[in-house]
Amino acid sequence: MIKEDLKHITTEHLRDTNQISVRTANCCISVGLDTLYKILLYFEDNGSFFKKKIRNAGRRTCEELDELCLKIIPNIEIEKQVTQTEISEISEVIKSLKDQEKETLLSLANLILDTENIIKEKLSTFGKYFGDNFSFVVNFYEKNGYLPMFWILEQYIINDKSREIEILTSTFRFFFKYLKDNIIIEYEIKSLEEIAKKYSLTRERVRQIRNNVYRKTFEITDESIEYGKDSDLIKYAQLLQNKDDWNYILELLQETNYINQESFEIQEYLKKEQCNLSVSFVLQIVAYIFRDKYTLFGGLNISNQSRDNTFLIKKEFTDIFDFEKFKEEFANYIADNEAEYDLNIDDFLPNSACWTSIIDLNKFDTIISIVKDILLYEFYLYSNLDGLITIPATKERNPLDIVYDILKEKGAPMHIDDIFVEFKKILPEHKYTEAAQLRPYLQRHESISYRNRSSIYTLKEWEHIKAGTIRDSIIEFLLENDLPQMADDIIEYVLLHFPETNIASVRTSMFNDTQKRFSFFGNGLFGLASKEYPAEYEEIEQQDGQRKSFEQRLYDFEKFLTENDHFPFSTSDNEDETSLYRWWRIQSKSAEKLKIQQKAEIERIKFQYADFETDKTVYEWFYHFNIFKLFVLENRRLPSTNGTEKFLYGWFCRVKDDFLNDRLSEKQRIKYAELFKEISYVEK
Repeated sequence: MIKEDLKHITTEHLRDTNQISVRTANCCISVGLDTLYKILLYFEDNGSFFKKKIRNAGRRTCEELDELCLKIIPNIEIEKQVTQTEISEISEVIKSLKDQEKETLLSLANLILDTENIIKEKLSTFGKYFGDNFSFVVNFYEKNGYLPMFWILEQYIINDKSREIEILTSTFRFFFKYLKDNIIIEYEIKSLEEIAKKYSLTRERVRQIRNNVYRKTFEITDESIEYGKDSDLIKYAQLLQNKDDWNYILELLQETNYINQESFEIQEYLKKEQCNLSVSFVLQIVAYIFRDKYTLFGGLNISNQSRDNTFLIKKEFTDIFDFEKFKEEFANYIADNEAEYDLNIDDFLPNSACWTSIIDLNKFDTIISIVKDILLYEFYLYSNLDGLITIPATKERNPLDIVYDILKEKGAPMHIDDIFVEFKKILPEHKYTEAAQLRPYLQRHESISYRNRSSIYTLKEWEHIKAGTIRDSIIEFLLENDLPQMADDIIEYVLLHFPETNIASVRTSMFNDTQKRFSFFGNGLFGLASKEYPAEYEEIEQQDGQRKSFEQRLYDFEKFLTENDHFPFSTSDNEDETSLYRWWRIQSKSAEKLKIQQKAEIERIKFQYADFETDKTVYEWFYHFNIFKLFVLENRRLPSTNGTEKFLYGWFCRVKDDFLNDRLSEKQRIKYAELFKEISYVEK
């Protein structure tokens, strides 16, 4: 045995073959003696492991190592002597060979020499990254005929001590495990905040570094990235752009039309290369190198870091069917589903809008298989024994439609409390816990109306039942008459439709109308401010000496909320809005001075409308967002930089910049991401 051969015998191998104990092996590995060659050199340099003990080594460990070395050394010396003798004997044998035999032997020698040269040439550019594992690469190449490229890539990454690469690998799931103190630990990604604290940077700066390095290394584009000669990233370009070294992957996948992150074949192959890269990242690399042959579905991306599900699909299928678009299409398809049913995907798919060319019947079955896998991993839906996919009820029935059915079955107006009782019988698990939560939505329903303010609701289709409020009936009566009317006549008309009310309520409705829709004349006559009456009727200016009651103000305030979807703003061109703002501010700050019932109403408003926007700037952001999105959907294009569209174009540019620089709230970022999908679809 030649001493150099001992480099190929690892300390772990000595442990696994019981030549040394586990404790002895751990002691050696902890100080870098991870091969028999290194152990023997240490013995020769120091004369004995007792003379210069390694860390944590006790008497038993030193005895084992001395005994091992003393047993190996004689064999090495004998082999050296034999080797010299054998050389002379081989020379004599060669001289006795025939010419043809000599040529055969020479060819064999040249073949061995060529193999060694190939290995040296291939490893010359990046062999320095392997350190003591160089022998693993050589042995792997001799056994398989190609280099373990994923293992090599992993060594690049884990030996790259640059801040940029560490930021990238710490925030993306490049690995699924790593080795620490000889123990396998699952890899955990870190937040941008954690990395920022480590390097004393801002979160935004960390995000910029991460995104920049990602784009220059692993982002899949049609063109290869060019680096400067001095760039630290050039080694990655050299490694990933040489397809010849990676062609063995194509042989592995040649019978596979698509593969996902759960692939057993890929996992087993990574074990063969002794590689700890995650399957998702490996699929990303394959898609990066062979972008002309494969398309990646899911995988790593800057906007959401990584998706749990990653698919590598041959381009011959992605060229005719848009799988990313299908995922979005299907999500929208089942989003409003209120009842469970079975779907035949074979019938559904031909009518999909995701085909980018004429349906290829020869590839249809494969695309069906890919789609079913996507449904399984993205939506957790799978085929039953009949080949049908059960679509669950993903959305509960619209509460207002249920209320409509309740009223329809009753056949008469109902109080909101009675409606709520029936509502909870139908949806006992619904999030609403009190009747008042139905009120603001009932007021918007196109088929439901209310009677007065007594929380009595009716259906608009019941023409024989008067809907609306007392004030609505007063206006209706005055519209039917050309001249101002006596209060008694107005009251008589109202009581005809609202027998449950009283004269005082009718008068209050006229005198305290916040919108000032009524005018007042002498002799107790009333009219509409919007109508013109003969000159002999002299209008009397309404006195403001009578303040509105708390209940009236509360009604006006809640009506404003339901009509505008936001709380009143302090700055507004509408005087009524600023007045409501001041009133609400006073009530909120002086709650302890309110009556118990009034305080309860204030708390109800706060709870019931907690999601309504109170900041004018934020409200206007979402208002313009909806206008912009509506423009894109209706026009199938982005706004231009001229004319009336200039404002929308400028707004979008500002929002895009805010998104890229993390100046948006989480809710705004989500909305922008949704908008970006729409824009991408339009641009296609």
